[in-house]
Amino acid sequence: MRFGVVVHGAEVIDSGMAVRIMDRLEEEGEVVATLGGAMGTAAIIDAGLEDRISIVPRQLVSNALPLLDRTCDATAVLNWSKSRESGTGFGSIVFGRVSTKLSSPLAQLDRDFFIEWVPSLPTPLASLINELGLERVTAAPPAEMGKDVRRLHGVRRGENIWINGTVVGRATSSDVTVRLVDGELRFENVEVKHHGLEKVRVTDVGKAVIRSGSVRRTRATPRIAPPSPGDRIILVDHRAEDAIFRAKGARAAITVGDDTTRISTSLLARLGVPVIGIVDGDEDGICVDRASAPGSVAIRLRPGNDDQLGDAVRRTVFNGADEMLYAGDLRELADTIAVMAGNALIDVKKS
Repeated sequence: MRFGVVVHGAEVIDSGMAVRIMDRLEEEGEVVATLGGAMGTAAIIDAGLEDRISIVPRQLVSNALPLLDRTCDATAVLNWSKSRESGTGFGSIVFGRVSTKLSSPLAQLDRDFFIEWVPSLPTPLASLINELGLERVTAAPPAEMGKDVRRLHGVRRGENIWINGTVVGRATSSDVTVRLVDGELRFENVEVKHHGLEKVRVTDVGKAVIRSGSVRRTRATPRIAPPSPGDRIILVDHRAEDAIFRAKGARAAITVGDDTTRISTSLLARLGVPVIGIVDGDEDGICVDRASAPGSVAIRLRPGNDDQLGDAVRRTVFNGADEMLYAGDLRELADTIAVMAGNALIDVKKS
């Protein structure tokens, strides 16, 4: 028997649940495992699972499921939700996107429950669910889900709201709705962060990646790779989660913004890629991992100046591009950027 496994997020890996399930299924047949989402990439590297879980850049769970359905007898989505509501909401959204594309049995195995999205689970998978002691849950389709409106599930008051990897605000209630009105995003019960919102372009809120909270709720010992040879340097000024895919084989990355820098530094540490971060002190605290590659630098500016310096760096250092070749000394490059900051510069911290 051939089992498909889609691993969603870092937490199900850090908890050990993913390995336990894959080990058990491998006793019954072949397992084809893949990652859904970007943040699990660091967890896969930390756990040394690169040979067991394939990492496909920018692959969503809804992308992976139809592919596995074609070649597997049954598929399991592994998730470690922060609450029952957020877990069932996540499953409802994913299944709503792919329900017409699936024919093989499908189950969502979560922290303490499971959902049988496509029935007739094979005996080995059903037995495993029983061994794990997971409670059966029946989830209804999302109450509000479409191109122009989306209600978020499992939000906690005070959590950051993300859209496509950018923080756009903070929840003021557990009842959060995102709407698209005349091409503009509108929110219910969200204190909007306009600085982040202006970077987001969405034409369909149903297809956007929207979530709340932090990027990785669990901890693990980071595996930091040695530096890569070569001269390629990338610029990251949004969508920090994509940095781990863009930076493979890169010498360094220059990042713009506090959260972008924090997430990129954490992710790229696993590749041994140092980061020159341009920050101005408005970090939202969405990433608690402080891992960094040797040689990383933080250029600290007065509030409200990181985007301006980032724009100048793109124009004058990268000649308007997203990456460049640079054979010089990285510390000298950091010093050059610091000088460009002028009176906005507070200090430069070098690791």
